Amino acid sequence: MSSKDTIKIENNIVSDEEFLWRRIHQSLIIWEADRPRPISGAFKRSSNKDAGVSVDIASKTTPDKSIKDSAALASVQAIVPRDLGYPVCADPIPDNPAHALIKGNISVSNGRKIAKKCTWVIPPKK
Repeated sequence: MSSKDTIKIENNIVSDEEFLWRRIHQSLIIWEADRPRPISGAFKRSSNKDAGVSVDIASKTTPDKSIKDSAALASVQAIVPRDLGYPVCADPIPDNPAHALIKGNISVSNGRKIAKKCTWVIPPKK
């Protein structure tokens, strides 16, 4: 990461207390004892290596705007990925001012840790 990237992260940092919402497709949900949770793959970054895991900052949007056409909407506090070493940065885009990124290449084990801390804003249907 260059010093320019570090400055950008510091200027766009999302507070630890913020809740992050992640759209979860049906294929990224596992059912354990009739209770759903996102799988670790739900926190895999996009194929764009410069991007991160796309999330919305809950205080800047509504569930209906965030879920779009996904099966469910999960919530996790920003401190969770940050405590695992992943910066959380605001990344507003023209059609979504609530957009943010969990930066870094999240490992399967850390993705699972994040997923297990999630609660449902809009739960999936079985």
